[in-house]
Amino acid sequence: MDTAEDRLMGYGEPRYDQSAKNILSDKSILAHILKSTVSEFKDASIEDIANVYIEGTPEVSQIPVNQDKTNAVTKKIQGDRNEESSPTEGWVTFDILFHAKAPESGDLITLIINVEAQKTQRASTLGYDILKRALYYVSRIISSQKEREFEGSDYNKIKKVYSIFICMDSPNGQSAINRYRMKEEHLLHRYKANQKSYDLLNVVMIYLSDEKVRNRLIGLLQLLFRKENMSGDERNEILKEKYNIHLTEEQREELNTMCNLSEGIVDRVTERVTKSVTDSVTKSVKRSVAIESVRNVMVNLRLDINQAMDALNIPTEMRADIRKALGK
Repeated sequence: MDTAEDRLMGYGEPRYDQSAKNILSDKSILAHILKSTVSEFKDASIEDIANVYIEGTPEVSQIPVNQDKTNAVTKKIQGDRNEESSPTEGWVTFDILFHAKAPESGDLITLIINVEAQKTQRASTLGYDILKRALYYVSRIISSQKEREFEGSDYNKIKKVYSIFICMDSPNGQSAINRYRMKEEHLLHRYKANQKSYDLLNVVMIYLSDEKVRNRLIGLLQLLFRKENMSGDERNEILKEKYNIHLTEEQREELNTMCNLSEGIVDRVTERVTKSVTDSVTKSVKRSVAIESVRNVMVNLRLDINQAMDALNIPTEMRADIRKALGK
């Protein structure tokens, strides 16, 4: 049964996760991500990245990762729209996969954007290290290029790959962007190989927190995923005014759907409510935090007051007071 708590947490509501991916696959948003994380695009304008360098239509949740599956869908990776993947296919799919042309060389780069709404950086939660998963993804894309991007032993045609993970939490409470890549080390003498021959696998990990930082990309992603007291319409206005991102009507609906996606609001709001109820603080502080939290959940996730209080585990003795304060 789909409970209020399930809805609040995103369980039983895969459209929240899918909406986040659909929003991030917008070329203007992808352009901001590429400019800040992919060295080939650091000097290009956002407009050129979006309108000139990104190839075709980014694919969302359609390209399978597993062995003998990735290179079996030749056309999908080229940006052609194909049939929706079935939830019972039995294999993992890349969230967003697309090609972009490097401004200087004209080389095509394959890019993977993965969105992780849960506490993905914690191995104890996932059961594995998410960085290793990202490395597996780039390795799969490299190996799948055989017989798709090149035939036989023509390895010179292998394309560079980036796997970019956007995680909704941070290991140390601070937003961070880390990049991992292959580098050359000289153990004897100093022969330098062509960097383009080995700099093929790249992983970027983006960790989000609520902390304000002077970084344009982090600010954009916080706007999409971490702002509690803001509706989808308010976010859309800021996207237009600050980032020159103009979403379609369909995308605006997606933005409203994914407003405060999944665990993001729950972890922070529930923690605050629980702390205020159990800590040795004044009754007025407990009351104000509980009222604010219930109001936020009602507005952002479109729950009624009873569903919001159930999802946040508001104590029975506080509920009448909250109803009165909210005029319910």
